[in-house]
Amino acid sequence: MSKKPVIKIKIGKHVCAVDKKERYFTTMQRAGVIDDNTLIQYASNDSGMRIEQIAAVYKSLVTQVRELVCNGHSVQLGDLGTLYFKVHAKISADLEGAGGAAVTQKWIGFRASKAMRQQLQSVNFQS
Repeated sequence: MSKKPVIKIKIGKHVCAVDKKERYFTTMQRAGVIDDNTLIQYASNDSGMRIEQIAAVYKSLVTQVRELVCNGHSVQLGDLGTLYFKVHAKISADLEGAGGAAVTQKWIGFRASKAMRQQLQSVNFQS
């Protein structure tokens, strides 16, 4: 049985711009960034497969996901969730101002799966 995840948080204070009173805020202290090589090493250790095999599959999967999402597909990543392309566009009074010319922002969205959202409920916080 794995232990419950613990996320470290930090508390700070700043002066609120609206009422000039000191306020406390809570933020997450990031545990670190796992790079591709470390992730591949973890997967190799977990699966017993050679690093070279994992690396080749990983590179291919990342390339495919990037291409699919950038071509408008939503890509479900197992029980992690779904990546999807997202845009914001200006409203136009006429047809000429609509379409691609109206797009002001583009980004990749992520929607956590139900399983992932349930797992997040078990996270504990430590200051």
